Amino acid sequence: MLNTLRKSRKLYAIALDRLHDYKELLRIELQLQGRGVGVQIAAYMLAGLMAVLAVTFIGIAIIVTAWDTPYRSAAAWLVAALYALLAGICMVFVRKYHAESALTTLKSELQRDYKVLKESL
Repeated sequence: MLNTLRKSRKLYAIALDRLHDYKELLRIELQLQGRGVGVQIAAYMLAGLMAVLAVTFIGIAIIVTAWDTPYRSAAAWLVAALYALLAGICMVFVRKYHAESALTTLKSELQRDYKVLKESL
């Protein structure tokens, strides 16, 4: 029983010492993440806007091209179906390739320390 208490005391001291390291690591990771996030968001927004404009004008061009033909309504429905298909593809892409957590290093450190603490008890 006393041996377990001594081990617990030592582990508590180690955990308190590591807490400062975790705080510093969190601060550094958030700084690194914050630098690129603003530029990345602006680039994605601009690319998204240009893609929406391109798809819109392609749809308008398809409908205008078929305006004086008997396929006018079919062209309009084709454009609407194309937009729905593109929206579905975008959703699949976003769900498949979502970004990883920004705190992967901190998470791995916490898991490693948890294993060490678990083995020492």
